[in-house]
Amino acid sequence: MIDPSFRQQASAWQRQFQLRSQGSFLQRLLAWLVLGVMLLVGAVFLLFALLLSWILIPILLFRHRQRMRQFREQAARYQQAQQDGANPYAGQRQQQGTVIEGEVLRKDESEPR
Repeated sequence: MIDPSFRQQASAWQRQFQLRSQGSFLQRLLAWLVLGVMLLVGAVFLLFALLLSWILIPILLFRHRQRMRQFREQAARYQQAQQDGANPYAGQRQQQGTVIEGEVLRKDESEPR
């Protein structure tokens, strides 16, 4: 069954808990007020984070879209220059030799060279 020393220990814990829970009305009121203030501070912090995200996300999206538009414009200018034959690198390629384009199908990094 239950060990007598365990019963003694449990009753000692119960007595200690009863002594601690018999605090004055002011102590209880202060504890509840502190808890309430902490909850309010947490709620204000979460509200601030929410509002900040609502403000910053559209700004960041706008900046990202601007960068993407600039990138597309640069790519279009580059393609136009390629089609017009005004590629500044075309002469260098002819001077250096033939450019071989290819695709890596398999690359074994585990084998030492």
